[in-house]
Amino acid sequence: MGDQAFSLERSWYIGNTIFAILYGIEVCMCFLSAYFLWNAPKSDNNRYFYIAYSGTLLVLITIAMSCNLWFGQSMWIEHRDVEGGPAAFFSENIAAWYNTLGTAADVTANVLGDGLMLYRCYVFWSSSRVWIVVFPALLFLASTAMGIGATIQSGLPGNNFFHGTTVNFNTPWLALTIVFNILTTSMIAFRLLSVSRSMRVVLDKQRAEVYTGVIAILVESAAPFTLLGIGYLIVYVRGDPEALAFADVWGSFVALSPQAIILRVAMGSAWSKKTVTQYGTNTAVVFTDSYIPDSFRSDGTTLQTFGKESIGSRSGTAAAPALGLTTSGRSNQNYEDDV
Repeated sequence: MGDQAFSLERSWYIGNTIFAILYGIEVCMCFLSAYFLWNAPKSDNNRYFYIAYSGTLLVLITIAMSCNLWFGQSMWIEHRDVEGGPAAFFSENIAAWYNTLGTAADVTANVLGDGLMLYRCYVFWSSSRVWIVVFPALLFLASTAMGIGATIQSGLPGNNFFHGTTVNFNTPWLALTIVFNILTTSMIAFRLLSVSRSMRVVLDKQRAEVYTGVIAILVESAAPFTLLGIGYLIVYVRGDPEALAFADVWGSFVALSPQAIILRVAMGSAWSKKTVTQYGTNTAVVFTDSYIPDSFRSDGTTLQTFGKESIGSRSGTAAAPALGLTTSGRSNQNYEDDV
């Protein structure tokens, strides 16, 4: 029992430490996104929605981390001398109100992130087979319902992290949301890979990497979040103490993954409906430029905007007018096209 208790404590301590590091990254990304969006053309009213969305994710993840730290302080400092030690305190107080509040914040952030992934999936497939997003939408609704059930259950007396009460909503919630993310990640990644061939024909390698590179695919499809979710589900179902560490890390990516997508939108690097439609049909190509301060603009960087003189084929020649390349400013575009 002693070794198991130490494993439980060690796992949660490591998870909280990694959570704090990732939280710092989330804060930086949120403010960077807000900076780019705020300085966009004033006519782009949708930028306020994305600023509010990023801010909401930050608030939710802040609540979740604060509740974890509060629980840790109570367990390791204020009540370290309870009978059975910190591990016993953890088991007996898992349903404390502040822990339930943290769970509710994380579940809400997960619902927001899954909603963004569902819309991204729609963006990538609406030009060809819009009906293909019906099943992911049903999975999203089911996982949301199970998430609500898991949140309510976490506040019931006698709740256990691994087994719940009489009915365990945690396992079906995790299974549904992870299957949802596996499906949407696979669909987005497949669509990206299939469309990227058309883009590489039109643009030179450096320009195409912004939209079709490994990092672009990982961010657009939220692949790290999905992989972490698979690992979390495996160790949780097995009842391993390492599930606590996975819960914290996976919980941080609930906000980090959608925030990374929003940052790409704010920097003008995200795929849009028009881009996917035109590359998917091998016709014209349209890029929409985000506002980027002059201090961030430089030749040869992925942050630069794509002007007519800078977009070319693999050989570096200027693009022909027949390709339909436009560089109209964001004043004529909505951010809704990019998310």
